[in-house]
Amino acid sequence: MSVLSMHALVGAYTPEGHKWVDELCQTIAANVDWAGEYIASRYEGVTFTKPQGTYMLWLDCSKWCDIHGKSLDWVEKAGRDVGVAWQDGRMFHGSCHIRMNLALPPVPGPGGFPAAG
Repeated sequence: MSVLSMHALVGAYTPEGHKWVDELCQTIAANVDWAGEYIASRYEGVTFTKPQGTYMLWLDCSKWCDIHGKSLDWVEKAGRDVGVAWQDGRMFHGSCHIRMNLALPPVPGPGGFPAAG
């Protein structure tokens, strides 16, 4: 943990930090809801599990990759090329999965996710 992280953590659990933590949780929850709706409506074959207590969305791209004849490596690169923050899920035992980071400022409506292919 960095010195900055340590001070942020301590500050978040002081009475003054409670408002910030509440706003952070609301922002992350809104990002999770928005991302889930966006993905479900535009990427047939991608399923996901909403996070509980974290800011990472777990995406299963197996069916989408089969439908489009693409590999997980292709999906990862396509996302990174347009600025999507995610990680290969294979290291977490997901054969065709991605972890998407949603700890971001509020997602800006319909243009929040760039097209990734």
